[in-house]
Amino acid sequence: MTSTPVALEDIAHKLGIAVSTVSRALRDLPGIHPTTRNRILEEAKAMGYIAPRKRKHDSQPPRNILTLTVSGEVPVAYLSGMSQASLQFNFSLMSHLFSHAESRHILDPKFQPHLMRMGLVSGIILFYQWPEEVVEALSRKWPTLSMIVQYPNLPVDLIGIDHVSGMVSLIRHLQANGHRQIGFFGLNSESTWARSRFGAYAEALIALELPLDLDNVLGVDDRHAMAKFPYKNDELYNRVAQKINQGVRAWVCADDVIAYSLCAAMLERDIKIPEQVSITGFHKGHFPPSTLPELTTTTVNEEVLGINALRRLSYRLDHPEDAPLSILVPPKFYQGQTTAPEPAH
Repeated sequence: MTSTPVALEDIAHKLGIAVSTVSRALRDLPGIHPTTRNRILEEAKAMGYIAPRKRKHDSQPPRNILTLTVSGEVPVAYLSGMSQASLQFNFSLMSHLFSHAESRHILDPKFQPHLMRMGLVSGIILFYQWPEEVVEALSRKWPTLSMIVQYPNLPVDLIGIDHVSGMVSLIRHLQANGHRQIGFFGLNSESTWARSRFGAYAEALIALELPLDLDNVLGVDDRHAMAKFPYKNDELYNRVAQKINQGVRAWVCADDVIAYSLCAAMLERDIKIPEQVSITGFHKGHFPPSTLPELTTTTVNEEVLGINALRRLSYRLDHPEDAPLSILVPPKFYQGQTTAPEPAH
């Protein structure tokens, strides 16, 4: 009987270190402490690790992949996954941050990263929502992939979240707790993922045979409200409070940030969470303010998304004629402290 080959993950698990560290040690790359390198080499030998045959691109210089982030923090978890996968695909990752104003001028050489000006970029990965005209221009010149944000009319690959399965898990949870009237908070026409999550909310309600009342859908006029806490809008929050008094005692929010803003606003109005109203977020990744309960929400492995992004971009570089592809990763339900059975009337 043939034994299963030893993988890098096996060695990393045995030593309690990162797979990327094992890979670098076995390829004799710099940046690893000699003691750690020796431990890895000895363990690989003891476990019977057999190095794969030299790949065709190992003797070639790495291809430069540019990650461009607009008006937001560097998404560390995504980049961690990309960093792990970069050795496998012989990529060199370069990251650059832009403000919203700067993002509209990236095609101007004065605003471009040095590698872009020099024509040394092989592919581009976009974080957060870029102006569509800019994305269209970038995708004409370079293979381009977007993280989370959809550009449905452009030749751009997408690594995103399966909003429908995530929304079904949240609404099924609320339904099991006796809620039938469930509102949606945070719709914004300019935000592609907020629109997608609203569409998933509507689909989930219909699939679970719950009433869809568009009067219980409340939007925000500032798409940046989902990126900063707290979002202030007393008129909007007063409408939510009025809806709660009318029987809408469960709300699904477009994301965690706007959900925490809603929680704070309801507590300011002496509406208890979750005793009087249940609130969920979507796409966990933001730590709750210390004064607020932890959200019930959805969670997704962002490192896996990062790895899938490089895998898809590698394929795109080798098959530039293929149609754009959307790869959606299903999120998992996450039980927090902001949902409970519907209160008795």
